[in-house]
Amino acid sequence: MIKLSYRPEIDGLRALAVIAVILYHVEVFYKDLKIFSGGFIGVDIFFVISGYLITSLIIKEINLENNFSLKNFYKRRIKRIIPALFAVITTSIIFAWIYLTPNSFLQYSNSIIASVFFFSNYFFYFQDLVYNAESSLLKPLLHTWSLAVEEQFYIFFPIFVIIIFKFFKKKFFLSFIILFILSFLISFFVTSNNPSLSFFSSFSRGWELLAGSLIAYSEINNKRVRIPFENFLPFIGLCLIFYSFFFFNNNTIHPSLITLIPIIGVSLIIYYSNSGEYAYKILSNKIFVSTGLISYSLYLWHFPIFAFARNRGKDLSDYDKLELLLLTIVLSIISYFIIERPFRRSTFLSFKYLSAILIFLISFFIFFNYHSNKNNGFEDRIHVFLKNSQRANLWEKMSDDKGVCFDRVNDFCNYKKIEEKSIFLIGDSHMEVLSESFYKKIEKDPVNFISINRGGCIYLPNFYKLYLKTKKEYHNCTFESKQIIDKLIFDQKNSIVILGGNFKEHFGENINWEYKTDANLEPIEVFKNSINYLLKNDVKVLLVYPIPSVDFDVVKRLMNEIPKSSFNVSKYLKNNKLTTELKDYFDQNKNILNIFNSINHPNLIKVFPEKIFCDTGISKKCFTHDEKNIFYSDKQHLALKGTEMLANEIYSKLKILIRD
Repeated sequence: MIKLSYRPEIDGLRALAVIAVILYHVEVFYKDLKIFSGGFIGVDIFFVISGYLITSLIIKEINLENNFSLKNFYKRRIKRIIPALFAVITTSIIFAWIYLTPNSFLQYSNSIIASVFFFSNYFFYFQDLVYNAESSLLKPLLHTWSLAVEEQFYIFFPIFVIIIFKFFKKKFFLSFIILFILSFLISFFVTSNNPSLSFFSSFSRGWELLAGSLIAYSEINNKRVRIPFENFLPFIGLCLIFYSFFFFNNNTIHPSLITLIPIIGVSLIIYYSNSGEYAYKILSNKIFVSTGLISYSLYLWHFPIFAFARNRGKDLSDYDKLELLLLTIVLSIISYFIIERPFRRSTFLSFKYLSAILIFLISFFIFFNYHSNKNNGFEDRIHVFLKNSQRANLWEKMSDDKGVCFDRVNDFCNYKKIEEKSIFLIGDSHMEVLSESFYKKIEKDPVNFISINRGGCIYLPNFYKLYLKTKKEYHNCTFESKQIIDKLIFDQKNSIVILGGNFKEHFGENINWEYKTDANLEPIEVFKNSINYLLKNDVKVLLVYPIPSVDFDVVKRLMNEIPKSSFNVSKYLKNNKLTTELKDYFDQNKNILNIFNSINHPNLIKVFPEKIFCDTGISKKCFTHDEKNIFYSDKQHLALKGTEMLANEIYSKLKILIRD
């Protein structure tokens, strides 16, 4: 068996990569500036290193021994990757049982199967998960997507190498280059059209691994390009990597042409580093090398540790993050010495027994996942009060013969279709959760009901909503769909339009989209003009002011704080109120409220959710629950009881208009 000569600077590179990834996920800020905002590039560094090492091993075995064995190759990969991964997954089940709500637990148990069989990159993509979104930090096994990409490479790349070596030996290097270019072009095309798919796809990431493969082939076949001042190139490579760490961010189009910056940086270090230059001396430092040795364990442990901590429903303080970092380091060191290193040694445990253990664990994971799905995420783990309140997915409650109403671009749900008056409920997910409760109020009234609610989309006609990264039109908030909505409204003689949404997000500063229009106006001014236009054209408008939000997940907080053995939940809820300050609501929505307050018209009706969920008198507090019910399903969306309360208020304002 071929062994590669040890290169300490590569372990140093691993250390840089894992530190960057961890700090990116920990979310370290200095005066609102995110440190290592491009830390996700650490994964790309791992890809280049993996491509280099694996290709070096395969080619040397083919060239020097001419007896490359796929079986032995896969054995080594299994020993290197599987034991530590399975240990983390097995351990994570305990904490998932404690901290995850049934719905989250169900998704988690499905992700176990995806991780075990190395297709989690596509699993998370088809979950419509955005890697850098706040919700992604709550998925304990999200980080396994990169392992899936590497494993897919490990499975198919050796077969490709064998075929090329056997039939196209003289075109070996050219074949690598063609494959590299093909993958890069796929990455460029897919990123332009579907950035999320490109991020997770092994086809879009393959060129990064192949960059390492090209370096390996050049080294082994003595084709290294010698140039003047090449000793400075590794240090330049190091600068390119750090540039990516500090100047890339969530709005960087990636993977794409700009990803070449860190990839070239890593390649320069691997290709030209030697004991006499600066980058080598920095990266071969004992601290970097030691960190690099445990980098795999660090990568495996850090994400579930922080995900479970965040799933407690509380924001992490700096002290919390420091504690969790220390825990990650301790567990990683233990994992390296007790699991990683021993299992790599063939003398520790025969592959036959290792295989038996792994088959047993895979069978257990499948059995576990089956029962998790059968029992709705083992919902009996939590107090019956919470179990009953968290079952309903209010986004999926309203549907017709064409499916769920939420998130349609056109052909919106229209109930009744025979009455002279029509009510349009238009907004985003904040309004969609309200749909069923409101429809129950008007179901027997002589009025049509049209539900037009889409995630991240509010009523802004004549306005283009574009993705910040690609500058392409937002998938469910197209200009054409807004024209369809206006036509529906104005084709009716007696239209009543209910407008609402998460205005703080749509008109705030930290958004991942941009608005464009011919008029030189701010989006909130356009929203105001749109309301005035409706009013002037004799459309009745009910404007729902912003719904108070909180800075913690209400259900998760209560799940972790209400003792399951508590028989008198009402007493517990009465004595342990989860509240926020009313002042915070006014501060967070100051500009929005000023605009809304400036709109006045006889056809305009206003609803103030803060008067429903907050005490505007003595305490000046906003409440997330009462003694019997939870008002919120997370930080900002209303739960069933909350929607019923708001629907009652809206209906009380509209019933005269409806029956007139």
